[in-house]
Amino acid sequence: MSMGTRYTLDGMISVEEALSAVLDLVEHQPLELVELANSMGRVLARDVLSDLDIAPFAHSAMDGFALRCVDVNGPAPDASGPAPDAAAPLRVVGLLAAGSVFDGTLQPGEALRIMTGAPMPAGADAVVRIEDCAVIGEGPACPAGREVSVLTRPAPGDNVRPSGEEARAGDIIMRAGERIGLAAVGLLASTGNAVVEVYGRPRVTVLSTGSELVDATAVPGPGQIRDSNTPALCAAAADAGAFAVAMPLVPDTAEGLRAALEAAVRTSDFVVLSGGAAEGDFDYTGAVIREMGVVLFSKVNMRPGKAQTLGLVGGVPVFGLPGNPVAAAVGFELLVRPALRKMQGHTALERPRVTARLAADVTKRERRRMYLRGTCRRDEHGQLSAIPAQNQSSALYSVMHASNCLIVVPEGAAPLAAGEAVECVCVNLPEGEVL
Repeated sequence: MSMGTRYTLDGMISVEEALSAVLDLVEHQPLELVELANSMGRVLARDVLSDLDIAPFAHSAMDGFALRCVDVNGPAPDASGPAPDAAAPLRVVGLLAAGSVFDGTLQPGEALRIMTGAPMPAGADAVVRIEDCAVIGEGPACPAGREVSVLTRPAPGDNVRPSGEEARAGDIIMRAGERIGLAAVGLLASTGNAVVEVYGRPRVTVLSTGSELVDATAVPGPGQIRDSNTPALCAAAADAGAFAVAMPLVPDTAEGLRAALEAAVRTSDFVVLSGGAAEGDFDYTGAVIREMGVVLFSKVNMRPGKAQTLGLVGGVPVFGLPGNPVAAAVGFELLVRPALRKMQGHTALERPRVTARLAADVTKRERRRMYLRGTCRRDEHGQLSAIPAQNQSSALYSVMHASNCLIVVPEGAAPLAAGEAVECVCVNLPEGEVL
């Protein structure tokens, strides 16, 4: 991996500068071939063509009767109205199911009972729905009926899906850079693309530092707490499309962190580290990364989570998040998740943002940009309302769990009154969503 950004950003930097630096540092993953069943959510690396016309033949869109309109309407029908009284019943010449072909050409005065998806017989130009017909002589011995009277006035092309309606052989049906969703899988399958070339998924190693941490399966002893960041950040990386691998907990020592990072960068495309990113006596993230490689930045003008560190070790990006759970989660959402998506070829990198009206005063003034956990929803008038959570502690996952957005309070802003417009980052919605 090339370094991309070739300078360090000194001091406190903005969220925009931090995001630009991490996006500049990462590159697309190598391409790989995947089967359609494993392609959901992946990004195409090549344009994809159809190998034949879709549909390959004109077929019925309804269960009904294939017929010649002139046999019902006469040579010069009116624009509207019921079928002429003089229209004689048509002789039913058979029943055609999907997957079968009618051998012959429909002759004047004939109709063919046809099922949805069955190919149109030669000579027919429309299908009349079964509910718009009166079938004569239908029974166990003659399931198609002997004759049919048409109760409407059909027009050529009614209830017929033409060949090539969706694509022609050689057409580009999906372009490089498009994300594969459920409908895309169906389209790819129908056009003969059982295997597609996509951008690879990055391998992300997650490790947490802290001598006070124990595994989630353990009962904490005196002075200990369960590690919540490792499973949460692994899940977040997987949700972003990456392969996430958790490393054992790292004690608060420079030697322990150095050994863990040496192991992580050997097998990873990106390393996410939580804890030890501040400037306390036992915070070694910045110093160890600087010793092993280069630190691009270590402070971002945001709250929660000023201590965000981006470095490069052995050619692998290493992102140091704060140890406080919500600060780590917010840093991941704003700075790490977009980078992981870029590595997979996505072009929509950030969560949707909306403008809403504050539902309560925000009285605290802060020099840093604040990302308040809260709820964005429509009020009784259909207007978007932003409701900040009462408790904004960066240690509480429960508050973020109950929230669906981050309410952005610009750096240096005076206290904001209820009713003022604010921007909300919709962390519950996928990137590219249109509200």
